[in-house]
Amino acid sequence: MIPSFDRVVILADESANWEIAGLRQLDRLALAMDEFAHSISSQRKIEIVIFWRPDIDPSQRWRPEHPRLSRCQFVEGLSVGASQRLLNTRLLVKRTGVERLLRDAVSLEFDPGLGDESAVWKKLREQMQEQRASFGDLSGGDDWRYVASSAEIPRAERWLLRRSGKSRDGFVSRYLNRPISCAVSQFLLKTPMTPNLWTILITIFPVIGFLFLIRGTYAGFVIGAVLFNLHSILDGCDGEIARAKYLDSEKGPGIDAIGDLIALLLFSIGLGFGLFRSPEQSAVGRWIFLTEGLLASVLIALRLVPDHVLDLLRRGPAAVVFTKDDERLRRSGGRFFGNQLTSLGFELGKRDVAFFLFLIVIALGGARWILHLLFIYAVATWTLSWRGRAGREKIA
Repeated sequence: MIPSFDRVVILADESANWEIAGLRQLDRLALAMDEFAHSISSQRKIEIVIFWRPDIDPSQRWRPEHPRLSRCQFVEGLSVGASQRLLNTRLLVKRTGVERLLRDAVSLEFDPGLGDESAVWKKLREQMQEQRASFGDLSGGDDWRYVASSAEIPRAERWLLRRSGKSRDGFVSRYLNRPISCAVSQFLLKTPMTPNLWTILITIFPVIGFLFLIRGTYAGFVIGAVLFNLHSILDGCDGEIARAKYLDSEKGPGIDAIGDLIALLLFSIGLGFGLFRSPEQSAVGRWIFLTEGLLASVLIALRLVPDHVLDLLRRGPAAVVFTKDDERLRRSGGRFFGNQLTSLGFELGKRDVAFFLFLIVIALGGARWILHLLFIYAVATWTLSWRGRAGREKIA
C-alpha cells in the first residue's frame, strides 16, 4: 500500500555529508524520494523540508542538486496540520525499500508551541529515537538501516551492496561471483568510476583471454579460461555501481549485453583456433574444431544480435535486449523438452555458470569437449529461438 503524506521532513546533521557507496546521505535520501515519486505518478512532486540541526553553521548547509532530481520540491518550514513523514540523514535506504521506509517512518504532527528551532529539532530527534527500534540497526532487515556513527560506514556499504544482484544471476554468481564483485565495487564506489566505463575497461580480460586460447597449449587454455571467468565476475560491478550511485540508464544494459556478447564470441572463436593450432590434434580434427568454433560464434551472434540491425544503429546499445530472446527460447524449448528440463538448461546456460564449468573442464584437459558442447548449445538455442520467432509471427 502506497503511504499517504504531503511532505517529507529530513532531519539533517553531520551525517548528511557522510559519503556511503559514493553518495552523500542527503543526496541519497532525496534521490530515493525522487524515484519513489516517479514510481507512483507521472506528475507528482514530493515536497521536502530539510531541517538542519540548529548548531550547524549556515555555510555548511546545502540542498541536493543532483541532475537526476526532477520530482523533489524543496520548501522551507514545517507545516501545521499537514501529513508529514519524518526521516533522518542517518537512514540508509535501498532503492527497493523506499515505500516501506516511508510507510514505517514517524508520522509528524508539528506543534507550533514547542518553542524555538533548537527545541523543535530536539523534540523531533526524540521522536526519531523513540521509533529507533522500528528502524533497526545494522544487524537485520532488507530495506534500510540506521547508521549511528561514521565508524559503521564500511559495514553499511557492504550491506547496501549485498543481494544487489540481477534476476539473471545463476547459482555461481549468487554464492561465488557476487561476494567478490561486491568487494571490488566497494572500492570502486570511492572513485569516479562509472558503470559504462567499467564495462568497457573489463573487456580487456576476454581480449587477453582470447590471445591465450589461440596459443593451443594446455596452459594457454587454462589461463584463457581463468581470464574469461574473471571477466564474468567483474562484470557484476557495473550494475552494483549503477544501483548504488543512481547511475543506471537506458543504454547501460545494452552496453553490458554487448560486452557479454563479445566475450562469448571471443571464447568460441579462440577455443576453435586454439584447438586448430594444438599439436595434439589430428589434421582432420583441427579443421573440425575450427569449423565448430566459427559456426558456434556465427549462430550465437545471429541469435543475440537485435532482430533489426537498423534499430541497433538508430538507438545504439539500448537496442540490445535479451528478454525477447529468452521468452522465445522458453516457449519453444518448453514444447520440445518440457518446462522442467528447459528451466534446468537455462540455469546451466547462464554465463556465470557456463564459464565456471568451462574453467573446471578445461583444467581437467577437456577443452575439446567444451567446444563440442558450445557448438551443440549454439545450434540448439539458435534453432529454438528461430522456431519461437517464426511461431510468434505466425500467430500475429
